[in-house]
Amino acid sequence: MEKVLFDCDNTMGLPKKDVDDGLTLLYLLGRKDVELLGISSTFGNGTLAQANQVTKQMIEELDITDFNLHSGAANANDIDTAAADFLVKTAKENPGEITLLATGPLTNLKAAYKKDDQFFTYLKQIVVMGGITEPLYFGDKEVSELNFSCDGEATELVLKADVPVMVASGNLCLEAFFGSEEWKTLSNKQNDNYKYISDYIKDWYDYGEELINTKGFYMWDLVSAVYVNSPELFENQYYTLNSKLDDLKTGTLIVDISDKSRDIRNEGVINIPTGIKDIKKFKDIIFAAWLNF
Repeated sequence: MEKVLFDCDNTMGLPKKDVDDGLTLLYLLGRKDVELLGISSTFGNGTLAQANQVTKQMIEELDITDFNLHSGAANANDIDTAAADFLVKTAKENPGEITLLATGPLTNLKAAYKKDDQFFTYLKQIVVMGGITEPLYFGDKEVSELNFSCDGEATELVLKADVPVMVASGNLCLEAFFGSEEWKTLSNKQNDNYKYISDYIKDWYDYGEELINTKGFYMWDLVSAVYVNSPELFENQYYTLNSKLDDLKTGTLIVDISDKSRDIRNEGVINIPTGIKDIKKFKDIIFAAWLNF
């Protein structure tokens, strides 16, 4: 059983806001081999208030009573939060057992570290979605990185943490597209969970036609979530981080291939997978979990 803390900027269901954090929450809830210990919220896809509103609504609708939402950072300078206190307390009580999955700006992790500079060492691993290793394109349109660039200082702290770190880069996540076939699977099943999801994501699915010239969306955060329990699905590659703070303020990862083993906790050595080995299996795992939340 994998113990997980989920730090996110969930805006699923809000007009013209991404749905990947909410879909990731439903994925984690549907995994019988995941013990979700709690959720912390952050700004990013929207405001902190929006992330709190959406996540609280989902918790109420799904009648979740075994964990809580802990409100986090409203901006990159907001470090005295309930989320930071919760992350430190929970990690310290479960040393070496917790995967911290972070799918928004990393300010809550920075805040936890500033409360306790041993915070990262309490964790089993950190899995994050963000950063780019080369320019990110939707068709012929170059787009900016979001998560890491929102708080470069936090990103630098996390990527240099003395604990195994996996980064699902924006470039990797372009392999995970939710398109017409996935929509057909979701909408044709007579299943309450699939209906719940399709009702929440339809507007964003349709909005893809305006954003990327086709209905659908990239499954960004789900890529990092699937890694937590299925790392064998990924073409793992370890790198030494050479990015300066100014690079990270644009989400740019400047790296060299590392010859150091990640069996040893090497500061600044991060796993940035270069591909998903079996995209069908990847999606099958997600849809199976969605049946069970």
